Amino acid sequence: MVDEVLAKYPNDVKVVVKNFPLSFHKQARTAAKYALAADRQGKYKEMFHMIFCGTTESVPQEQCNAWRKLKANEHLPLEYAAELGLDVEKLKKDALDPYFEELIKKESLELAQNFERKSVPKFLVAGQEPSKRSLEAWSAIIDAELKNKK
Repeated sequence: MVDEVLAKYPNDVKVVVKNFPLSFHKQARTAAKYALAADRQGKYKEMFHMIFCGTTESVPQEQCNAWRKLKANEHLPLEYAAELGLDVEKLKKDALDPYFEELIKKESLELAQNFERKSVPKFLVAGQEPSKRSLEAWSAIIDAELKNKK
């Protein structure tokens, strides 16, 4: 969905990703750190997509469920890192950087305090959570914001 929005509004939309690993998912925090560490090798988006969907290709939301595999395989992000051509040893070292733990704590607190529904991934458009995850719902908010800026 995000890719569709960026294609429709290439010069008007900025994507900001914040972390909110669910506490009941024992591998979520570690997976978030691996995704952040992958950014140091220029592959955040690819690692994020692999962790959530098992592919870097755009897939329908109902097919984006690879994250479930993390419960049985805590090393799955390292396997993905190898598939993506990342330096796995550097990734493991970078994932231990205390900066990432602090960032995750900060972003999780911010999201927990400001939103009723604690679902992830959470998508906001102009600070609003659209009623549906559809191009139409997102476009309505974006178009209204763009109209207000004129």
